[in-house]
Amino acid sequence: MAIRKVKTGWQVDIQPDGRDGRRVRKTFRTQAEAKRFDAYVRGKVAAGEPYQPRKRDRRRLLDLIQVWYDFHGVTLKDGKRRFSQLKALAEKMGNPIARSITPLDAARFRQQRLAEGITPNTANHDQAHLRAVFNKAIKLGEWQGQNPFASIEPLRLDEKELAYLTEDQIAKLLAALKASHNRDVYWITRLCLATGARWSEAQYLRVERLRDGRVTYVGTKNRRNRSIPLPRDLFDALVDHAPKFGRVFRTDGYQPFVKGVRDAGIELPPGQCTHVLRHTFASHFMMNGGDVLTLQKILGHQTITMTMRYAHLSPDHLADAIKYAPKVG
Repeated sequence: MAIRKVKTGWQVDIQPDGRDGRRVRKTFRTQAEAKRFDAYVRGKVAAGEPYQPRKRDRRRLLDLIQVWYDFHGVTLKDGKRRFSQLKALAEKMGNPIARSITPLDAARFRQQRLAEGITPNTANHDQAHLRAVFNKAIKLGEWQGQNPFASIEPLRLDEKELAYLTEDQIAKLLAALKASHNRDVYWITRLCLATGARWSEAQYLRVERLRDGRVTYVGTKNRRNRSIPLPRDLFDALVDHAPKFGRVFRTDGYQPFVKGVRDAGIELPPGQCTHVLRHTFASHFMMNGGDVLTLQKILGHQTITMTMRYAHLSPDHLADAIKYAPKVG
């Protein structure tokens, strides 16, 4: 009999998977509770779903981070670096049992990190990366609990200043780079200014990517290739400068570029040394009347949001402020 009266109450005694299946026994205080459990188990079996209660998940945060890396992080360009960062964050949290982490714990950890002196931007990145660990585990079916980092809203940040070079500064910089006698750094700089390329994209360019008056960047940050036309004089000069095969530029031009910026008397915001060339291209593109959708394709941004940072430099941007402002005097 599936349900029977025993000394301690009402006992459910069934083999929901058949005579050779696992036996389920459970005692309840009332017959109604026993019947509900019996119906629940049989319904789960009919639907092909597991009916046994899940074992308590004892995995720790580092275990989930390892799952994230093995099935997702390993495919990312910066996967190893982020994996190391995540492990360091887990250690700072004391590597807790993952299911024990609450949204309040996540918020407290962020406050702890801020008190240690990290920037709000870094705190936002930390939270986003930890949130991604749980999200990926949930998608893989490896995590049944909540994502404790999902409800923590990122800190609001002031919009970052995007410095760019004026035409006068560009001339001074190129003159300083020519004087350094490092031809590679000079041409890398010219290429970045002409195409909005990231420094690494230009520095590691291969000869075969210069074809038919165009440069093609492959292995980019977002993994999408893009081809950009070059002025004929610049294209011919790069072809003449390049060897017959291999990399167009054979030396690391970063340090000579930093010295060139200094020699030209140019001061830049922290972290924008070589990236100022990309900002300079985008800024002048918009100031000279280019449209933001074309700029998005040239820069290789996945979303228009990133490109819109330059929209305010368009000559027509918010021009209606003059047209419709109150007339004074």
